[in-house]
Amino acid sequence: MIDVLIVEDEMPSARKLKAMLEAHAPDFNIVNILDSVSSSIEFLKNNQVELIFLDIHLADGNSFEIFETITISTPIIFTTAFDQYAIQAFDQNSIGYLLKPISTEKLNAAIAKFREQHEQKDKAAIDYQLLGKAIAQQHEQKEYRERFMVHYRDKIKTIPVDDVAYIYAENRGVFVCTKEGRIYDINQTLEHLNEELNPRQFFRANRKFIVSINAIVEAHLYSKSKLKLELNPPSSNEVIISSEKASKFKKWLSK
Repeated sequence: MIDVLIVEDEMPSARKLKAMLEAHAPDFNIVNILDSVSSSIEFLKNNQVELIFLDIHLADGNSFEIFETITISTPIIFTTAFDQYAIQAFDQNSIGYLLKPISTEKLNAAIAKFREQHEQKDKAAIDYQLLGKAIAQQHEQKEYRERFMVHYRDKIKTIPVDDVAYIYAENRGVFVCTKEGRIYDINQTLEHLNEELNPRQFFRANRKFIVSINAIVEAHLYSKSKLKLELNPPSSNEVIISSEKASKFKKWLSK
């Protein structure tokens, strides 16, 4: 059996990946599923695995922060929503990666690549900390989305990103709410949008909401260290930030 660790802060995605591995790699033993930088560091200080599936964006920060604290020689397959800058770096360094949503075909290819490298006696060491710095530098130069194109009645109009208060998923659709409270349907996923929007201005509060810092009126303490956001314009749905993401959110607010 090959001991495998999954690090993913979206539990539905983690469960889906676990099910796919159980179906397509029955010799993989999933020893744990973690959702944060801090829990990953603590686990890897005291445990060894043979393969890690690692999401780039975690509940309390960027996964490359793990390598700033501990040295890891374990093979890693990164999982990420669309991020062309990270993918360029992975390709240049022959790093395994999977784009979300993960397809069976791509998963099997990544597993096959791991098995091939795993059988080699002389494995090339990868400096993940250096890789993380390279990706961070690329992100600093990244151009973020500036506007949305939406259909309004029988017209097409554009909405500047600065006019967006929040974006949310509901009933299998994704909607933009502007500062004036107008709501438009857009044909995009939150995962994709989260990569296109400037992270200094927008925060992925949970699976259903991306919020602009300008729309946040207050953050209230909620049960078990969670936070509840009060937005302007108000949302008909509660916007709750999990206890795992709360520290990351507070850090984002203070930038």
